[in-house]
Amino acid sequence: MGIENEAERLARAWIDGWNAGKPDDLPLASNFVHTSPLGTVAGREKYLDWVRPLAAKNVTSLNIVRTLAGEGESAIWFEMMTPNGLVQVCDWVQTDNGKIVAITSFYDATDLPYRETDT
Repeated sequence: MGIENEAERLARAWIDGWNAGKPDDLPLASNFVHTSPLGTVAGREKYLDWVRPLAAKNVTSLNIVRTLAGEGESAIWFEMMTPNGLVQVCDWVQTDNGKIVAITSFYDATDLPYRETDT
């Protein structure tokens, strides 16, 4: 099954970038906004500064299960392996002009080993 549109391609690039250990290469817009159970962070650099240590402590791998995409948006369901086990995640990825402008993440953060929420 091929990638249907740019939003799906960007959603997959989001996961692939984290798996490759290259968060600085993620296709995020400068005004990127990320919302999750841990809060909302606005701005590409602020987000990356906040999430790098969280990801290093919480994420051992990400595995894409399925994507659904429409014009300018994609839902991506993936499994996040953590030191405490598997966490199911679904991200709603919004895109514009070849960049990810917003992601809303849905997951249960209860068992994450590290949950810094000072955003």
